[in-house]
Amino acid sequence: MKGLVFKDINQIELQEIEKPMIEKETDAIIRITMTTICGSDIHLYHGHMQTTPGYTLGHEYVGIVEEVGGAVKSLKKGDRVIGPAAPFCGYCENCKNGHIAQCKNGGVHGSGKEFGNIPGTHAEFSRVPFADNNLIKVPENLKDEQVLFVGDVLSTGYFGAEKCRIQPGDDVVIFGAGPVGLCAVQAAKLFSPKNIILVGRKNQLRLDIGKKLGATHIIRTDKDDLFKSISEITKGKGADAAIEASGSEIALQQAVKCVGISGRVSLVGLYSKNIELPLPEIFMKNISIEMGLGYLGHMQRLLNMVESGQIDMTSLITHRMKLDDIVKAYDIFENNQNEVVKVVVTP
Repeated sequence: MKGLVFKDINQIELQEIEKPMIEKETDAIIRITMTTICGSDIHLYHGHMQTTPGYTLGHEYVGIVEEVGGAVKSLKKGDRVIGPAAPFCGYCENCKNGHIAQCKNGGVHGSGKEFGNIPGTHAEFSRVPFADNNLIKVPENLKDEQVLFVGDVLSTGYFGAEKCRIQPGDDVVIFGAGPVGLCAVQAAKLFSPKNIILVGRKNQLRLDIGKKLGATHIIRTDKDDLFKSISEITKGKGADAAIEASGSEIALQQAVKCVGISGRVSLVGLYSKNIELPLPEIFMKNISIEMGLGYLGHMQRLLNMVESGQIDMTSLITHRMKLDDIVKAYDIFENNQNEVVKVVVTP
């Protein structure tokens, strides 16, 4: 089969590789019908996250069950499914306590032996461990594009909105108009805030999509006075909540400064190094900060909201390409950010 292999830092190649096989009775083999490129794939590719080369990349997917292990009870060949980017066992101590992102037996698709050695989804087939626990059947009336983002960026955006405890009537600021930030816009809308303020820089395409997804105000930091604008929108009190989805030190500092007394800040952007925080201000304003890996346990809930029409993230899709062109797709995704949000890849 074909698969995109991370050969070495800054080196990827579509190659003929071995089709994954059932390794444990709880596994399932999935024929990938749609996948997409994530920012963390780029981090791996460039060595920003250190892993041992030689594995297939990719962790977001829709697929068809090709084969199941003997212990798999809820799935059969031919089922159309989605699953989380980071499969979890469901029975270890961490999972039982709700910390599925820290599962002792799980890992992340397409991230090498350092992250569980689970095959990537930028391939024709992939293996999913703990299949009963992780794979969710897709309703027949939904297309692949409608459900593709449920298992990663949508779950992460929802986690960001959930963690800053948005209340009806709140003013919410979202920093970062990338895929996660845009998903956070749609997720925040579910909690009935008064205003959703999306903050970005230069990339007007993404900000325009954010407006369509539910942002009531757009602030471009390369043109607008950020704090003056937020003060005007919130009538001087500052935001009630902020979501930082860019992984930028400056954006995190701005998120803390833009919230008012007892403001809530949630962090879902990935930070690759230590950063500075304005701790005196955080302390004096009684600001609370929540952070962590996105929780992937709400997939069924989010899928239900996609089916009911409450969530529609298909506007993130700006490019559609074939697996044969996936190396080119990586280049487009990384180097044409003014024109691309998400690239959908099909066999």
